[in-house]
Amino acid sequence: MGLFNRWTALRTEGGTRAELIDRLEAHLKANGLKAKITTDGNLKRLHVLRKNEERAKELLEQFDKEH
Repeated sequence: MGLFNRWTALRTEGGTRAELIDRLEAHLKANGLKAKITTDGNLKRLHVLRKNEERAKELLEQFDKEH
């Protein structure tokens, strides 16, 4: 990873909750944010561009309230 990493991890899930990361990524993308998923063993990690971190947190909070 470079010194100036553009991406920041927002949420990590594993096991039976790992599919939640896919749904969160779709929610963020539907709202116009770039997002990506990385995996580490059975863990999935959701990342967004650092400049969009605050907006992404708002959208995740909204998603959590709805689901």
